[in-house]
Amino acid sequence: MKLSQSIYFLAFFLITITSIAQNTQNFDCKILKGIKLKYVDNEDKTAYFIIKDKKHVEYLENGKYFIKSDLEWINDCEYNAKMTEITLPNFPFKVGEILNVKFDKIENQFIFGTATVRKNSFPIKFEIIK
Repeated sequence: MKLSQSIYFLAFFLITITSIAQNTQNFDCKILKGIKLKYVDNEDKTAYFIIKDKKHVEYLENGKYFIKSDLEWINDCEYNAKMTEITLPNFPFKVGEILNVKFDKIENQFIFGTATVRKNSFPIKFEIIK
């Protein structure tokens, strides 16, 4: 009886460890320092942005408008973007405001995370553009 209990315990332990390992995804955020991304849930299907080292430029309405930001990388998966130039009319944020972006996972050419500005957080999802 003790042998069968040991086998059940071992099987349960291995299944639990395997499940945890599958849910914990390791990803390399270093690709974010030179990448082109497109919003997945944006009405403007032409909108995209480019991150190159410490610079961020977002292009909207086929490039008619843009938002430029300087990035301060906190770590490879998180940065603060200080908005430096905004040409989009009626944009709710002003030059000098800071947007914090934290990326949680990269999966199937999509990047997921959370953005926070003015103490308001919201989920973000981007598609990697080649």
